[in-house]
Amino acid sequence: MAAVEQKLFYEDFLKEVAQFSIIPKDDQKQALRIRRFFMATLAYILNGTMAYVSYLAGDTEWEAIFWLLIIIPVISVTFYIIFRTGLNLRMADPSLTLIQMCAAALIVMYVMYFANEARGILLLMYIIILLFGILRLNNRQFVFISVFILLTYGVNIALLHLCRPEGVNFQKEYLQWFMLAIVLVAFSSIGGYISSLRHNLNVSRSELQKSISLIHEMAIRDELTGLYNRRYLRELLENEKNRSSRNGTQFVIAMLDVDQLKDVNDNYGHPMGDQVLRTVSTVIRDTLRNIDNCGRYGGDEFMLIFAQTDIKGAMISAERIRAGIGQSRVPGLEPDFKITVSIGLTEYRFPEEVETMIARVDRALYKAKSSGRNRLECDEFREDIK
Repeated sequence: MAAVEQKLFYEDFLKEVAQFSIIPKDDQKQALRIRRFFMATLAYILNGTMAYVSYLAGDTEWEAIFWLLIIIPVISVTFYIIFRTGLNLRMADPSLTLIQMCAAALIVMYVMYFANEARGILLLMYIIILLFGILRLNNRQFVFISVFILLTYGVNIALLHLCRPEGVNFQKEYLQWFMLAIVLVAFSSIGGYISSLRHNLNVSRSELQKSISLIHEMAIRDELTGLYNRRYLRELLENEKNRSSRNGTQFVIAMLDVDQLKDVNDNYGHPMGDQVLRTVSTVIRDTLRNIDNCGRYGGDEFMLIFAQTDIKGAMISAERIRAGIGQSRVPGLEPDFKITVSIGLTEYRFPEEVETMIARVDRALYKAKSSGRNRLECDEFREDIK
């Protein structure tokens, strides 16, 4: 039994290894963060290369290069594990931009301690670090990393005073520190400006997306009832027809007409007639299933699309709607005023066109209205509603 369990364990382990990918495929945002991390790793390698060239020139000690070959892989692997396991998602900034920049600044601080006369040249490594944050950090974060870099360089000078004062031109070191401070101030200002531009761009993009969504809703919705309009209903019908053709599923459409709405408009005014239409649309929307659709087809007519059902199932749903409308009351009308509707239904017949189906449901609706209203009719069979 233990051998079987061990075999199953190894099989599961091998499956997980086979499915593992360096960059996750199921989370696009996390994949983007890991790609950015690889770019930062290239920056680490570039910094290490600069330090090695300085060593070849005789300006940097081998001790710095030796430990750099250990520190950079350890930091890179650590960050990759954090990203790949999703631990970064617990952070306020899942990209860990500021943390990675601070780690890089500490590496530069270490290299520059052993750089001797090459410290002035290796200051360029700070510029590379700052470039990685210019599109991600806000103004406050840029000030923080600038102060952090300035402090690390200041600590370097202090350590040189304490441990290796011989052969160090401290006047030059303080001048480089001062010049670095000026560059950092400039970078912080530019970074803050870019941050504000990025924020404004994000706000503009968000407002644009909201406007596009609003325009889209206005284009597909009926202003009075909030249901879909006729144009979008035709699009939904085409989609349902295509789905039925692909999968062989059935669907039914119904045309619903409010009885005697003209009398309401004539006796109570068009605002009250509009209220009747809104009441009817509310009952329809609240009664339909999530997979069904409905809309105002025009005037006092509504179209209902019953998905994945046959004519008998659609008749049951349509009757529930008819009964619900009959029980509803409209504020402003007499308590005993009853709204009634006539409904015609038809089932899709492959491979007919949508126009043919609509013509058939119109005939079913006409039959319901001419047979006394407040009833259901379909072209397959007829069921009177008493």
